[in-house]
Amino acid sequence: IASIMNRVRDLKNKYRNEDNITDELNCTKISADTTDNSGTVNQIMMTTNNPEDWLCFLLRLEKKGIPQMDANLLNRLIGRYSQAVTALPAEKHSQDESYARILVRFAELKALQDPEEARDQFHLARLNCKKFAFVHVAFAQFELSQ
Repeated sequence: IASIMNRVRDLKNKYRNEDNITDELNCTKISADTTDNSGTVNQIMMTTNNPEDWLCFLLRLEKKGIPQMDANLLNRLIGRYSQAVTALPAEKHSQDESYARILVRFAELKALQDPEEARDQFHLARLNCKKFAFVHVAFAQFELSQ
C-alpha cells in the first residue's frame, strides 16, 4: 500500500508541475486584482464564465500563501471556490477537466475545515466528473487520511 501511495503522490506532483507550467501560459489573459479580486471575478462571470478561467484565477489566488497556515486565506479560497462551483453548472461542464480540478481542490480545502462537508464535496465531484481518474484518487487519499 505504501508503494502504491508513493506512486500516486509522484504522479500527482508530476501533474501539478505540468499544470503549473500550462496555467502560467494560459493565465496571461486574466489580470489578478490584488485586493479582494471582485473585479476579476466579475470579469470572468460577465465575459467567459468557463472553468479554465476560473481555475487560472483560483490557482493564482492560492499562490498568495499557504492555506493550511493562513486561516484568512483559507476562508477566502473556500469562498471563491464556492463561487466558482455555483457559477459553473455541472450539466454543462461535467466533461471539462478544469471543472473537475476545481471540484477536487474545493473538497481538499474544505477538508482542512470540515471533513464531513469535504466528503460531500468529493461525492459531488465523483458524481459529476466520473471520467477523471484524479477525482477518484483524490477521494481515496482523503478517505485514507480520515
